[in-house]
Amino acid sequence: MLRKISFAISLMALVPMSAAMAEDKQPISGMTCTELTAFYKKLPFTDVLPLAEGPVSINGQAKDLTIGFSQTGFNHPWRVSMLEALQAEACRHPNIKLIVLDGNVDVAKQSNDVRDLLARGVDAVLLSPVESAALVPAARGVMDAGIPLIVMDRDVPTDKTLFIGQSNVTMAEKVAERMAKDLGGKANIVVITGLKGSSPAVDRDKGMKNVLSKYPDIKVLAVGDGQWIREPSVPLMEDFLTAHSDITAVFSHAEESAWGAQLAIARANRCKDKIRHYTFDGSNAGFKTVKAGTFSADGNYTPFIADIGLRAALHKLMGKDIPGQKAYDQPGQELQLPDSPTVVPENANEWIGRGWGTFEPTPDPCH
Repeated sequence: MLRKISFAISLMALVPMSAAMAEDKQPISGMTCTELTAFYKKLPFTDVLPLAEGPVSINGQAKDLTIGFSQTGFNHPWRVSMLEALQAEACRHPNIKLIVLDGNVDVAKQSNDVRDLLARGVDAVLLSPVESAALVPAARGVMDAGIPLIVMDRDVPTDKTLFIGQSNVTMAEKVAERMAKDLGGKANIVVITGLKGSSPAVDRDKGMKNVLSKYPDIKVLAVGDGQWIREPSVPLMEDFLTAHSDITAVFSHAEESAWGAQLAIARANRCKDKIRHYTFDGSNAGFKTVKAGTFSADGNYTPFIADIGLRAALHKLMGKDIPGQKAYDQPGQELQLPDSPTVVPENANEWIGRGWGTFEPTPDPCH
């Protein structure tokens, strides 16, 4: 049964949706439930905590359930792709309503958003935090309310029902190993991190350092915060280029940062330096950029995990165990998803079309 998902990006009442509205486009994603149901079949982890299509029953009753999702922000297509996976799962269950709030990449707003969800009586909260430590009070509020808290992609260092994500540490290790191999174990690199304080940025830095500890001739010349996006990465890379004439490679925590670094290199007339790019995010555009030879490696970190987050919340509401969950180095339980292969020129063709996003890559300004 298809129907429109209730969705909010600001305070508004939930409005019951009729079957006649089933083909309306969903907010933000712009997809209909028919499109999302077809899209669901292409998601990578539908075999994790699988649920049959149809109404979800709690204690034998298929009552309406409202699930709140507090997203970091929708300023990046990776975040929209996460929402698409959530909407796809919700479209399979006619008694599930979603309230989705846009954090606008603002810790204070996201903290208030979580409190709003609690005030509106949601049955469970899905959270992908802007920053890890700053969202601790909001996360504690959910747990104190006695409802499931499913944290996705970025963790919070406090108790939660479940954290779901791939390992940023091992993924970064694989990208860094490829970089070390390509560069013959000797290079001068600069690093553009993700948002300072966010758990993926911390873990990707840790994975890189784990590898570079074995390669003393790979020198890190400079490190800066690219915030996962392009705009701050351009002037950051311009500063690096001004300060250093011998940069061999850029290790960027996000594709957007890598595209920003490319632009800075072209503006500085440094294309002749043939600076290599090692990055992360796993978009189809990124994979095409690897195929073109502009990126040397792309860490394949999928946004398609919010469908698992919804299924995990529903499992908890139904009183079911979460197979594969385990204690880890943070409070609460973790469900760690398997790593996806790092995309490099040798396997780029295989992965184009299996990543996220339908946008085309940014043209290489050096060509």
